[in-house]
Amino acid sequence: MQTLARGALAGLAATVPMTAVIGAGRAAGLMGTPPPVEITENVAEQAGEDPDRQSPQFQAASLAAHAGYGAACGVIFAAIRPVLPRSDLVAGLLFGGAVWGVSYISLMPSLNLYPSAEDDSNQRQGVMIAAHAVFGTALATIEHQLRDTM
Repeated sequence: MQTLARGALAGLAATVPMTAVIGAGRAAGLMGTPPPVEITENVAEQAGEDPDRQSPQFQAASLAAHAGYGAACGVIFAAIRPVLPRSDLVAGLLFGGAVWGVSYISLMPSLNLYPSAEDDSNQRQGVMIAAHAVFGTALATIEHQLRDTM
């Protein structure tokens, strides 16, 4: 259980710098709607709701979904950490890339929650790849620090 809790905490914390990269990409005009917002909207619509992106409830749901996905990925990372490269940088980059690939090439398009990477803009995909690289490296670093202290 300690491994899972450590992973969830590290994943939650690593979502913060990832979100900053997404925000910077948006501020630079490289992307419009951030994927977590679009995905949350699509989930709500598939559930028969008519979401208002500006409402506090929608904003909270989008943030909670994004943080929850990050925490769940952190649990997976902590569970498989022993089989990843010893270097936190390499392990984090590999894992972050895998999360991006699974999420945006397979999972989200197959659930009709987000367009496939090939149907999305190159700029937005570039931002998201960078955001996942930051997520992975932050995740590996934080998980390592927590492992040393827990």
